[in-house]
Amino acid sequence: MMSRPDFEFIKKLALECGVSGNERRVRELIKNEIAPFCDNVYTDSMGNLIAIKDGGGGEKLLLCAAMDEPGFIVTNVKEGGGAFLSFEAVGGIKPQSVVSEAVVVGDNKIPGVISVKAVHLTTKEEREKPVALKDLFIDIGADEKSDAEDIMPGDYACFAGAFTELGENALCCKAVGSRACCGILAALLKEDIKNSVVCVFTAQSQTGQRGAKLSFGIDERELREAVVLDTADDERIKPGAGAAVPRLVGDTCVDERTADAVERAAGGKIQPLANKSTAGDVSSLSVRGFGIRCAELDIPVRNKNTSAETADRRDIEAAYSTLLEYVSTDFEK
Repeated sequence: MMSRPDFEFIKKLALECGVSGNERRVRELIKNEIAPFCDNVYTDSMGNLIAIKDGGGGEKLLLCAAMDEPGFIVTNVKEGGGAFLSFEAVGGIKPQSVVSEAVVVGDNKIPGVISVKAVHLTTKEEREKPVALKDLFIDIGADEKSDAEDIMPGDYACFAGAFTELGENALCCKAVGSRACCGILAALLKEDIKNSVVCVFTAQSQTGQRGAKLSFGIDERELREAVVLDTADDERIKPGAGAAVPRLVGDTCVDERTADAVERAAGGKIQPLANKSTAGDVSSLSVRGFGIRCAELDIPVRNKNTSAETADRRDIEAAYSTLLEYVSTDFEK
């Protein structure tokens, strides 16, 4: 009987902080979960986690999912009626989605809230302009700058975790979509499969797909093809109706043969999505080294890159069953 993704593990991943460049805690959770089921697990210099599982024969396939999430990095600790943290965004953060959001700062997860200058201190011109990230700061409730001595420029901050189930199937939390993708690969590695797989949990996907540009210590010529598991926030696809296989990801055309193989593995239960506007790891993988045939399998999400990102259990299960069927395929040489 086919196993299912472990939703408790996905919840644990979603609640952990893993801003791009600081994925350590998420990486450790995944490594501890998958190590007993793999032939080799290691981390490269960028912070990618690579897991190899040798099958009984057949082909060698590359599967990828991003570990990181968007967040913030502290740039300064300022005084003025207390201590306030100025910051820059890391990854795809929209200013209008973060005002009044709770965050945690640094390894000690110091609580704070993203605030904007009080209305009575703003000019008419400032009030009429859309809020910009440079106008925001993190308030940690300090009375003076010395109360924030545990926080230094360069410390990371992420949305404070709160995991909520909406209705029967919707899961709501920061980074829940990308962490569901990681949970799917973790569950897949526990299966007995025919083909060999290299599963890569990539770092710094939010900052230009940097982790996916490395070699992972493997020769691309040994790989038949690659599938990137990702998310898509697109009104053309409906949560609960299954995953999607886009044919154009950003400005990257996926490999039609690989995309067709993934769609066949889904048994036709795929939502049509001709193009996806945002780039993903497939853009870096496909042109690396000798080149890799790549396709992408997307889980529908809403409110992407916010503290209230939502994904549907049914889509997560559909993506898992599709990938399991795909890696069990008897490929033609």
